[in-house]
Amino acid sequence: MKPGDLVRRKMYPDETGLFMGMVTYKCQLSESHPDRYSGGDYTCAEVMWFHKRAPNGDTISTVQHDLIEVINESR
Repeated sequence: MKPGDLVRRKMYPDETGLFMGMVTYKCQLSESHPDRYSGGDYTCAEVMWFHKRAPNGDTISTVQHDLIEVINESR
């Protein structure tokens, strides 16, 4: 996937959007509770959905990259 590609959710193919890029969230352990987070960095896709907003109202939301697929590549 590359920025500008049209994508859709695999489970809900009617939900389409514009792939904006990938974002990586770095793992940060809490000094006061070091056992609270044991995972590593997390990379996901950012998509601007055409007919839906993120739960917080943003036009661009994150989604696990293996849950979407390209339906039309940008040129």
